[in-house]
Amino acid sequence: MKTIFLFCAGVFLLILAILLGGKSFNRMKYKIRTKNGIQKSGYMRIGGIDQYYQIRGENIENPIILVIHGGPGNNMSDFSYCWQTDLEKEYTIVHWDQRGCGNTYYRDTQAERPSLELLLADLDEVVNYLRVDYHKEKLIIMGHSWGTFLGAIYAGKHPEKVSAYISVSQVLDFNQSERISAQEAVRLAKIAGKEQDIPKINDLLEQITTYQKIGKAEVKSLLEFRQLKEKYLPKQYGNKMILYRLFSPYMNLNEIRWMFSINKMLESNNKIYEMLMIDGRLSMYDYPLHYDIPVIMIIGNQDWTTPYSMALDYYQAISAPQKEFITIEGSGHLPFIDHSKEFSKVLEKALNKID
Repeated sequence: MKTIFLFCAGVFLLILAILLGGKSFNRMKYKIRTKNGIQKSGYMRIGGIDQYYQIRGENIENPIILVIHGGPGNNMSDFSYCWQTDLEKEYTIVHWDQRGCGNTYYRDTQAERPSLELLLADLDEVVNYLRVDYHKEKLIIMGHSWGTFLGAIYAGKHPEKVSAYISVSQVLDFNQSERISAQEAVRLAKIAGKEQDIPKINDLLEQITTYQKIGKAEVKSLLEFRQLKEKYLPKQYGNKMILYRLFSPYMNLNEIRWMFSINKMLESNNKIYEMLMIDGRLSMYDYPLHYDIPVIMIIGNQDWTTPYSMALDYYQAISAPQKEFITIEGSGHLPFIDHSKEFSKVLEKALNKID
């Protein structure tokens, strides 16, 4: 018994040493060392509560890109270091943990829960905070997944504060996205000769597109549906994410707790999930299709979480002074993770074309 205990303790200490060593290595490797660079994280007073932010860039005089994470509730600040390094040469990149998410959630667990209106108001305060503190007339807004919904609405309403809108894996209509991805999964299941899974896919699709509330049972069926689809669909979230997060120099106790707190995430963002999933209350087609600023849309051609075909249709429907649609081949829902070098290169090239 003592031998087993010592063995387990040894394995635990070895794993801990590897994790701490990896974090320390990445902390030094990705440290901003330029004279005019900035690397900081902390809290800003937004919407009456402290909200977490992270800023990185090699020259604070560069334009600011404000990244709006997806989810709702899936913050991106802990793995920012692994994909945005090339962009940091020409841009200062800011991450913000939204109300009800990650570090912001744990700062004040009793804070008012997010709604669409409250998040848009918070976003406006974040933009104003950055404009004043860093002497910028306008920011570039970049949304990913759920963050594209907030970003698109905000960019459409505030061209006086936003110089360009970058959409990565644009959210348009939750229920329609699930229908399209289910159709593709069924098609691939037939090709694979696995027709026994098709009734289950269709049954779960019917369940999630007719939800009347979002609770633990509904989340369980949604996760089962996603897992069943992804037996046939291309991988959506890559194989690298868990390693990037575990070895992140920004990984802290709050981040670790949040990674394993799906119930807290759903509880704190329940209003948003209900608006997205029940009766399709939220759709980008309910908002104007004209932008007064340049729009860049980037999406993986294998994205079935926010299907590629839907993003392309939306791009063709919108009007803007300048617009560009960029496809990242062989990528799923996280093109900046799947192909980070290519993502940074094509994004910088697109931004350089803007007048």
